[in-house]
Amino acid sequence: MSTIVEHSVEIDAPVPQVFDYVDDFGNTRDWLYGLERIEPVTEQLRGVGATYEGTMKVGVRLTSRLRCTAWEKDSFIEISSLDGIRNTQRWRFTRLDGDRTRVDAWISFDLPGGAAGRAAGAAVRPLIGVAVKHTSQRLVENLEARSA
Repeated sequence: MSTIVEHSVEIDAPVPQVFDYVDDFGNTRDWLYGLERIEPVTEQLRGVGATYEGTMKVGVRLTSRLRCTAWEKDSFIEISSLDGIRNTQRWRFTRLDGDRTRVDAWISFDLPGGAAGRAAGAAVRPLIGVAVKHTSQRLVENLEARSA
């Protein structure tokens, strides 16, 4: 069964700056809640085909190989799992008045079935709200500090 999380945040920074920050895997540990490790497994680091191995700890430790499956400069990033915990992340970037940006995040994930999946789900689901709130706050803080 899929769990879907949707969230939007407004950032006082221009779209190109926000997009480049989110699109740079080297920044991800600075803002993505629970991310313990992310490493490229391809020479390509951005755009469709860029592939990473990552580990998150959100109640339990989750490992997955992820590939960028859709990418439009300053507009949209989609990342999908190739193995591990099935998940898809979609990030949309919209220019607002002045140099403000709205980031809309859509994240879907499936935990394994059986007793292990139920145990992981029980540990992870209560932390989703915390993770989304923390991730949003860090994105805003980090990007607004950079554009100040």
